[in-house]
Amino acid sequence: MRLLFALSVLILPGFAFAHTRWFAHGSLAPLTTTEPTALYLTVWALIAAFIVAVGVWLEHKQVFQFNFLRPKASHAFERAASTFSMVVGSFLMIAATHDYLFSPNLSHQDGIPPVLIIFQFVLGLSFLLGIFARVSALLLGGLWLLCVFAVGLVPMLEDIWVLGSAAFIFIMGNDYFSIVKVRILAHLAKPYHSYALPLLRLGTGATLLVLGFTEKILAPEFGANFLQQYDWNFMQHLGFTGYSDYLFVLSAGSVEALFGLIFILGIVTRLNALVVAVFFSIPLFLLGPIELAGHVPHFAAVVLLLLFGAGEHWKLVRTKRLR
Repeated sequence: MRLLFALSVLILPGFAFAHTRWFAHGSLAPLTTTEPTALYLTVWALIAAFIVAVGVWLEHKQVFQFNFLRPKASHAFERAASTFSMVVGSFLMIAATHDYLFSPNLSHQDGIPPVLIIFQFVLGLSFLLGIFARVSALLLGGLWLLCVFAVGLVPMLEDIWVLGSAAFIFIMGNDYFSIVKVRILAHLAKPYHSYALPLLRLGTGATLLVLGFTEKILAPEFGANFLQQYDWNFMQHLGFTGYSDYLFVLSAGSVEALFGLIFILGIVTRLNALVVAVFFSIPLFLLGPIELAGHVPHFAAVVLLLLFGAGEHWKLVRTKRLR
């Protein structure tokens, strides 16, 4: 039973990666509870500290590095980067045609100017076709910054993966599949190729970390509302009748934030990416293609981290071995 409990806790984020705000429309009243929130969060903080400590030890010992996953073909990373650019472009176009900017909670109905959504579509088309991809990456970063002033800092921190992706695409470009490119920008970015993957890792990790708090830990009413409509609190079905919906939401947020923190720290990156990739896949069988469409750039970033590791910079543990 203990092993089953441990596995169940690990599966929690797979059910928490539902679309932004757990499919809720508009705002919800803050959740009030008599449950021991401080105790719950303290326990999860201790669990997170233990897992990070184990991760640091594994990184020092070079255990679970999965270096064999790194493609051996020449220019594999450059080709993967070009593919990533096209995937991001496809997502931006899908988001625009569904009338939202970056994530479903930033829609035209929520006050996002239609011109920004249309501009997102144009940038996505540029990435997909490889037309001035690096220029479009700069404009995408500018669009993210503009939205900080338009919709606020917190919503854009939830989508900070956009900034990380923009930085990655600016550095790496779409040189393998591009139709038109600005060569001077390619030459300017070339010395910074080793920073592309760490920037993508930081953006991906920061998004998971922020969402773990803003959508779950600090706003459990969204998850509780979702669980009232969908009986997804499987902990109760496993015999843990005291595992309330509130605790389930806090647990999901804690694990999601932990995944993000591990990415940010750059420890056991491939192992973390493998686990996250599995969790990203679970909702696909429950929610269908719409879930894939909503998370395809995150999935692509996680796959890049799984194949190529943490990168060379901004890691908590530095080792002499090549990742």
